[in-house]
Amino acid sequence: MKEYFTEAIVLDKEPSGEYDVRVHLYTKELGRVVAKATSARKITSKLNAHLEPLNLVDVRMVNKNSFQIVDALRKNKISPNFLNIVKATKELTAENDFDYSLWTVLTALIQKNQPNMGVVLSVLGFDPKFANCEMCGGDCHFFSLINQGFYCKNCVKGSFNIDSKDSLCFISI
Repeated sequence: MKEYFTEAIVLDKEPSGEYDVRVHLYTKELGRVVAKATSARKITSKLNAHLEPLNLVDVRMVNKNSFQIVDALRKNKISPNFLNIVKATKELTAENDFDYSLWTVLTALIQKNQPNMGVVLSVLGFDPKFANCEMCGGDCHFFSLINQGFYCKNCVKGSFNIDSKDSLCFISI
């Protein structure tokens, strides 16, 4: 059993069983990790508030076949303007794959409170500077998490039902 103490950005949290949660973290030393927090949904849990998405936390985990969160302390609340960046980081990174440049960019943007989806996509290998609309070849304004492609405003409005839940896959650049 190995113990890790690291800084992390909480990307997402989902229920697992009656009282447990699975927490998606992007950590300073391990990359994207999915860890279990036992009894975090109990009314008396001290971990629950610290493990909310859009929190920068110091987390202690143990790893024996899977990661288990032992302790977490929120260092900083991240602005809701970073929601799309956090969502894209969760969807576009592989579990247990660390990228130091991504961690550096994310923490620098959070410190300055300047969300910039273009910079994050560039670090992830989807540079908008070199992209054109997938449908018409024009300038791109949106990135699709589902297709992992770029689209212009006209093609998104004309070809997709952006009022439905499909609109959740498009992120403005």
